[in-house]
Amino acid sequence: VESLCSRRGWEDWSGVLSDWLLALLETPLLVPEASITLSDLGTDLCRAEMEFLFAVHQVDIRRLDRLVTDAVLPGIVRPVLRQDRVNGMLKGFIDLVFCFEGRYFVLDYKSNYLGEDQNAYDQDAMVRAMAGHRYDLQYLLYTLALHRLLKARLPEYDYQRDVGGVVYLFLRGVNESGRGVYGDKPPARLINELDKLFKERDSHDAPC
Repeated sequence: VESLCSRRGWEDWSGVLSDWLLALLETPLLVPEASITLSDLGTDLCRAEMEFLFAVHQVDIRRLDRLVTDAVLPGIVRPVLRQDRVNGMLKGFIDLVFCFEGRYFVLDYKSNYLGEDQNAYDQDAMVRAMAGHRYDLQYLLYTLALHRLLKARLPEYDYQRDVGGVVYLFLRGVNESGRGVYGDKPPARLINELDKLFKERDSHDAPC
């Protein structure tokens, strides 16, 4: 930390950042049916900045939006995605994919400023941020990418058993009480519906 700070002229902050990093590593990640901290993870079971790429065949964005808003944070107001169709290749990078006790997780780091102290990073505030920035759609695409990877790689893969969920860390507010930590596991039905949606082809794409 001292070395990295010195490169940016942040020497006065090295102690603060070191303390923050150590606390972050020991913060419970609040995932379903497990107690995990970043310090528990072996590097051999982590993949940082995992790239994914899959085909998109005339996906109706409004239909996609309805699937997401009906199943994730229902009732929470969020920006409506514009009417459009997406065709081609969808590419992205996941901050961290890790395996813990046989289950696979997606983790994303966020630096959003939600308020002046950790009290501004409670669950209600994070839910508003997740919906307002459409991170709900982001983590569903990440989960779909993980689902497809595991389905191709794991014998007898089962989403409910093998996928642990997603964690979003709002780094400015993380503490041991759960502030700054948002966790969820999208329902298997939704992931299967998204998988089907991204595989569908319109009739004009079908072979004669």
